[in-house]
Amino acid sequence: MDIEIEEKSRKSNSKVDLDTNGILQEKLWNSNFILLFQGQIISVLGDNVYDMALRFWILNKTGSVALMGAIMSASFIPKIFISPFAGTFIDRHDRRKILIVADTISAITILFIGIAVATEFIQIWMIMVAGIVIGVCGCFFYPTFNSSIPDIVPKSKLLKANSIFSSINSVNDMVGYALGGFLVQIVGAPLLFIFNGLSFLFSATAECFIKIPKIESSSEKLNFIEDMKAGIGFINNLKGLKYLFITIAFLNFFASMSMTLTLPWFKIHTQLGIGFYGISMAINTMGMFVGFIILSMIEIKKEKKFFAFILSGIIISATMILYSITLNLYLIAILFFIDGMCLAVMGSLLQTSMQSCVPVNMRSKVFAFRNTLSSALMPAGMILAGILSEKISMNVIIFADYTLFLALFIYLSFLRSVKEVINI
Repeated sequence: MDIEIEEKSRKSNSKVDLDTNGILQEKLWNSNFILLFQGQIISVLGDNVYDMALRFWILNKTGSVALMGAIMSASFIPKIFISPFAGTFIDRHDRRKILIVADTISAITILFIGIAVATEFIQIWMIMVAGIVIGVCGCFFYPTFNSSIPDIVPKSKLLKANSIFSSINSVNDMVGYALGGFLVQIVGAPLLFIFNGLSFLFSATAECFIKIPKIESSSEKLNFIEDMKAGIGFINNLKGLKYLFITIAFLNFFASMSMTLTLPWFKIHTQLGIGFYGISMAINTMGMFVGFIILSMIEIKKEKKFFAFILSGIIISATMILYSITLNLYLIAILFFIDGMCLAVMGSLLQTSMQSCVPVNMRSKVFAFRNTLSSALMPAGMILAGILSEKISMNVIIFADYTLFLALFIYLSFLRSVKEVINI
């Protein structure tokens, strides 16, 4: 039944054109895709600038790496508790309206923070509450966004569509990280916060004109709790997906520790510095952009996808281990570029595999549960990193993180069920 529903949805929502020879052609750049694309360009840029400005503001205001880690982790906490309910809610309601409401609430919250900082009315607890509110909105926005893409583009264009949206993130990351550190010193954090709030309003406006089809499914015959249990049961029965989610939860734990420490590590070493931190992050996202462009131009054979996925994870581990033991600017730049390329390959293969193997009436629930499991340990990682950094050298922590990251990816390579999911 689920397969029939998904097939009907794809047929009814695929955009097609005739080429000069009269042959039916599937169309990627339809009006819905363009609207979603426009909104994401602006809002993702605003988000990246906001993230950079917030980190700088917290460090300058408090001088505490531990407190910065605790505050930055606030937005991840809702994913642990709310995402499972959010995914079920999304599958039962109008996805376009969910996108609009989530972006609008985020806009109002961030605009308040910008005004509060500008008027010196701000308190640290307000930043944490804002992080939680934005995190809650993300719990609804991202599963909705990810589950909608297969319904507004043809299946044959799915990997390309994911690569395009990921490329947007990469370009905006480059701009945000490269300019964020300088902009916060030139125009100040308040204006950057306000810019981000306005970017969310722009995204919400674009989403008002998007048409996302409502999928009729068996979910409507179940009550809310039964529907949520059905989503959990689907993941539990698809062992490869379940093992992948659990493993990635631990991978994100170690990655979140290193992510929290990277800015302070650059800051305390004059040969690196905050300016080079922004440049390094831009180089990293440039690598991601190149990776996504390559993926949009070449086709990875089905039987090679798992190999590419595992190899990417191993290379990521190796580059970050080397990064932790050097202060050479040129070597760090090269390592961050390679790391970005591999992140692009790993993330795109995971995203496309999930969208392909999950039926439409389960898609939002599965993406939401992924958010829960992948984010479950991240707040603990950020807080722990801040605490350990006051007792242990930060590069030692980063080295240990990615050594364990490497071990976990090697373990993942032996799971046949995971290979079946990635190679779908």
